[in-house]
Amino acid sequence: MNKYAFIIISIVITLAAGCVSDDQMVQVQSNLSFLQNDLRSFKQETNAKLAQLSKDNENVGKQVVSVYSAVESRDEKIKSIMGKLDELEYQLRTYWSETKAMISAQKKPDAAPGTGPMIQPGPTEADTRYENAYKEAFNAYQKGAYDEAIIKFTKFIESHGGTPLVPNAYYWTGESYMNLKNYEKAIVSFQEVIDKYPKSEKAPRALLSQAEAFSQTKDKKSSTTLLKRIIELYPKSEEAIIAERKLRNLNI
Repeated sequence: MNKYAFIIISIVITLAAGCVSDDQMVQVQSNLSFLQNDLRSFKQETNAKLAQLSKDNENVGKQVVSVYSAVESRDEKIKSIMGKLDELEYQLRTYWSETKAMISAQKKPDAAPGTGPMIQPGPTEADTRYENAYKEAFNAYQKGAYDEAIIKFTKFIESHGGTPLVPNAYYWTGESYMNLKNYEKAIVSFQEVIDKYPKSEKAPRALLSQAEAFSQTKDKKSSTTLLKRIIELYPKSEEAIIAERKLRNLNI
């Protein structure tokens, strides 16, 4: 029997006896005072422990948010790097085209005695035109002028539909809509890449961004399905790594 039970029983017995002496009443009051002090002390200790637990829980929550923010920041940095790679892509294509023309010209025999090697033409005017059009649209996106970027990318697709940068244009149109929080139109733009250019390097990126768009519209089922699809179709890609992490965060 612990001390509290003993004190309570003593009080009950004393009061039950009916006739209580002054000394017994003093003892009862002393016991009650003891219990009240212990109860007050217990409450204070409990409140202190609860406050510490609440603080610890808040700190853990902040750490979780910090880790999640760091992961999201990393994903955004990856997306930014991908954008810069896009910018370099057509520049390298132009440079390579010119280099091949020069090599080809050096290998060919002279057209006639006394003449120099036949110089093959570099990129055509049409090549330069579509690359410049794409660059203007992409520059608008990088500046954060998303409405302007959408207009320019849309015109690019209409005017240069057969060029190799069309998948990129659809993709960055989708990203522009994402930044404007127009997730429905973003989903449609990403779907153009997925359906028409499944072998493009933009296809896994489009799937990942489309999954995010569905997540923003609270369509968790479609988002999860797309994340799994990325891992299935593009298992060695950076997008697959991101998709796996997102699925783990969803406990899937």
